[in-house]
Amino acid sequence: MKKIALSAFALLLMAATSLTAQEKKYYTPQKGDWSIGVVFNPVSMSSIKAQPSSGDKVGDWAKGHAFNGDQMFMLSQDPVAAVRVKYRLDKNAALRASLGFNGSLINYKEYVQDDLAVALDADSQNKVVDVVHSNMNTASLMLGYEYMVGEKAVRFIFGGDILYSIGGGRLTFDYGNRMTSLNQIPSTMPIPGDMKDESGKGGIAYGRPTDKYTAGYIHALGFSLEMGIEVFIAERISAGLSMNFTPLAVTFQPETYTVYEGFSTYTGQVEKYTNYVSPGSNALLYGIENFGARLSLNYYF
Repeated sequence: MKKIALSAFALLLMAATSLTAQEKKYYTPQKGDWSIGVVFNPVSMSSIKAQPSSGDKVGDWAKGHAFNGDQMFMLSQDPVAAVRVKYRLDKNAALRASLGFNGSLINYKEYVQDDLAVALDADSQNKVVDVVHSNMNTASLMLGYEYMVGEKAVRFIFGGDILYSIGGGRLTFDYGNRMTSLNQIPSTMPIPGDMKDESGKGGIAYGRPTDKYTAGYIHALGFSLEMGIEVFIAERISAGLSMNFTPLAVTFQPETYTVYEGFSTYTGQVEKYTNYVSPGSNALLYGIENFGARLSLNYYF
């Protein structure tokens, strides 16, 4: 990701040098002008991935989220990609807003042995399907101020944004083999040991997960500073490159729970019950380590 940012910087610098050498008049935004553009920040990383990356195995990704007992913290960083709108207060100053979002709804399926068919015929090859339903979403909103200096092709910009991020999701499990008094440990897709409940509480020797969720969404609020250049490469079209960092942010993580089902010898029935995975937490992040490199393409109208 850093190589992408460096390559983009080199290309933009070459274009800026070439344009600066040309003697011509360039467009200058005026009061009341608007611009719309896209912003890409290849350095941004988030501990919440709302969808698999290119080349990822969907099954590994879905099950990784499903069976991960750790909290899903969100750091206050730029979204990887966002749509940005600016409104010019005058030829130098502007208000701006950016929105980035990411999400997925994945139904990951695996074949497992059909226990009923095997009970009737030990040589049966029948299969049933287990499904993990993954619904993950993240969104980031930035509201800020920008100041532009210069009148030729290359303009110097600096500004700041208030960043608000929200993210989270839910995982549910549908199993092909029902849990009954006769089949108390049905065949199920591979489940790591820390996602099984074998504590024996409530007379339940084995419990398998049916739902994993947080009691609300993860929230982050931060303040981001930016400094860089904007190059007008054509009439009313500009490309930008800037460095940004978030010196201060707070994050809030709600409680996480897992719902299980298991056969209880006390009641003689299959029972559902809830276990804590992790308590709610919060964090104050400060310093200059949380940085990024914004690449943008803008159209003024």
